[in-house]
Amino acid sequence: MSTYKELRKFDLEDLLFNEEETRIVLKFIFTETHHKDINSLPMSDRLREFAQALLVEAIDALYAVGYVKGLFESVKNPVKSALKIIKIFGKKASQNWFKHATVNDIQNAQVYDFVLDFLGVNFITRLRDFIAKNELDENPGAFLAYEVPTHGIVIRWG
Repeated sequence: MSTYKELRKFDLEDLLFNEEETRIVLKFIFTETHHKDINSLPMSDRLREFAQALLVEAIDALYAVGYVKGLFESVKNPVKSALKIIKIFGKKASQNWFKHATVNDIQNAQVYDFVLDFLGVNFITRLRDFIAKNELDENPGAFLAYEVPTHGIVIRWG
């Protein structure tokens, strides 16, 4: 069963990513077909907040669905900078941003590939709003119900 969940909101002083890091996080979550558009996006605090909120959701989802065996191989193969950002983010993130992850979990932040794919599909409309320069007042949200794939390899990054 899925429930509608809004992404976390952040105060300006809680935004941890600069322009380059924001683009790396967005490229890590959204498929390669959107990378050119992500590169062309004008940077704003709302876009930085969006990327940070997606990463918080991806990290927290790992603990919401529970651990499954993960392998460090994938077609996605993120650049080392994305993995580095996840580690640095985990050290700077505030515990109260997460519903399921503990302080220790955040220090060793990880994300599942299937969660990244799920977030990319469910928040692509919001990314398109940024591309179209539509500033929406409401906080982005989606119906989220993470399910561990029953076949194939589950990949854990971090």
